[in-house]
Amino acid sequence: MLNSRFCFTFFAALLAVVATAQVQEITAVLSSAPVASWSVESTDTLVPPFTDDFSYPSDKPSPALWQDAKVWVNDEMALFQNSVGVATFDGLNEYGFAYKENALGSDSLADVLTSAYIDLQGLSNVYLSFQLQEGGRGELPSNADSIVVEYWSPVTADWTQVWGQKGSGSSGPFSSIIIPVQGANYLQKGFRFRFAAYGARAGAYDIWNVDYVQLDKDRNPSDTIITEPAIARSHPLIIGSGAYTSWPWWVSNASSVANRPSTLEFIYRRNGAVPSGGWSLNLGQFRWEENGTLIQQTTAVPVITNTQHNQDQTFTVSVPSAAMTSFSGPTTVSTKVWFDGSAAGFRSNDTVRGTLTLDNYLALDDGSAERAYAVQNVVGGRVAQKFKVGGLGGSDTLKGMYFNFVDAGEAYTSTFRMAVWAPADSGDGPGNILYMSDSLYRPFTGYYRGDMMPYELDSSVSLNAYAEVWLGYICTSSNPMYLGLDQQRTLPSGMPRYYGDGFNWYQSLEPGVAMMRPYFRYSPTDMVVEELAQDFKVYPNPSSGSLSIESPSADYVLRTLTGATVASGHVEGYENLELHHLDAGLYILSLRTAQGIAQVKWIKL
Repeated sequence: MLNSRFCFTFFAALLAVVATAQVQEITAVLSSAPVASWSVESTDTLVPPFTDDFSYPSDKPSPALWQDAKVWVNDEMALFQNSVGVATFDGLNEYGFAYKENALGSDSLADVLTSAYIDLQGLSNVYLSFQLQEGGRGELPSNADSIVVEYWSPVTADWTQVWGQKGSGSSGPFSSIIIPVQGANYLQKGFRFRFAAYGARAGAYDIWNVDYVQLDKDRNPSDTIITEPAIARSHPLIIGSGAYTSWPWWVSNASSVANRPSTLEFIYRRNGAVPSGGWSLNLGQFRWEENGTLIQQTTAVPVITNTQHNQDQTFTVSVPSAAMTSFSGPTTVSTKVWFDGSAAGFRSNDTVRGTLTLDNYLALDDGSAERAYAVQNVVGGRVAQKFKVGGLGGSDTLKGMYFNFVDAGEAYTSTFRMAVWAPADSGDGPGNILYMSDSLYRPFTGYYRGDMMPYELDSSVSLNAYAEVWLGYICTSSNPMYLGLDQQRTLPSGMPRYYGDGFNWYQSLEPGVAMMRPYFRYSPTDMVVEELAQDFKVYPNPSSGSLSIESPSADYVLRTLTGATVASGHVEGYENLELHHLDAGLYILSLRTAQGIAQVKWIKL
């Protein structure tokens, strides 16, 4: 049902406000992007060669090689990769939170990556090499920012800087660095090395990407060439040439919202000097599963031999004819694609994996935000994204929206209403408002990087009369409310984003997709609590040990992820827990109130 009386009353009040500032859209660096894992430490002593190209599926460095986990292993932040996986240094700690909020100075240590202990006794011509890129897809370091390499001496028991580079303010391909390890203080059992970045500690600032770390004996200063074939980019999205990156599982492939691919294209490289005869590679082997059921596995593929080295090349995989034909419920498509043949270099970067989830929503983004997007300066600032919905069924009513709210360093003080607009009678912007929620909703950033939090409408909205609509939100204050901005995706043709105040609309000029997803037919089970319904507060989160609980009356239990109880009790109004003795990691706090049971994830630093 359209809430026309409420919409008219709200806009009449909004138009009575005297505008004192121009609505403005902004983007910002992420101040947190929480991850599920926490730091680990290797105490083993390794023997060279020490090699890592960060091509494993984890977003943390290998605990077998590294003593800490502060950097982010990913394929999101690099440009011009030579293989999948890089280690990204920024101002976010191992949990994905800023080391220190609002700390924008460049004189403090941010991310560090420390090797395990290494035995260098009796070795000669030992060199450490790596590939380095500044900025990539992220915030560029300035000349006040730097990255350094330090060596640990088991003789003097201290760290010494042996190499460093300042930011230049521009990004380019990866460059190769090689540094000798020499002298009696270092050629010992118990040697370590570490990368350390100096920059802003307030978020994902001052980005450095590191790849292909190698330490070994019997090398020379020119030994920087990587010689191996490798898949050079992550698995492409499992989509065709249409607009959406995910669509409801029940629509047929003939629907205009479905986006089934016929082929998938992969980028690979033949790195290094051309060997005699070239590498013979069996490109495009794959395994395709849907909800864990094997659809097809293909290992008989053409053998490709060429001498086109040190440049991006492609191969394609044809989607099986039996894949993605029809589904009986929400479906996860899982793929594994690899090559083999000439066994040179790391085998882990010869394989990539992809996932597509089809549920009850439409998505334009790839699930990962590189920056934050918001509007500011006016009460009632609004954002609307055009969605083409003509391919949905007659019973596919709009039930709510997923939003990826992110932390950009400012506390959220605004609430918002969800809204639906018809297309404008003329022009390409939003037209008359069709629906606006009575309820006020509170932005919730979720627990982990990329979390899409569901918000349910007060009542379902039928979109049958429209082939396309505008969906979004209206803020209740002038303070910015940040959505994740996926800068690796561009908005499809004919599907722009607009922002505005209570009077005017403006087409967004910021590149990328603001991460919002409408969902249909049914509601998720893990709904977000509306602002006025929550009767407890849990803070700070994360914290180094102190945990405060505010509630009129609640029983609480704090458990580890394995279910072990580490604290319990009853709170009347306020309770402070001192939990400094607990190990760092993720805990689950359960609260039982008169309204029911709630669970909160708490991170101990």
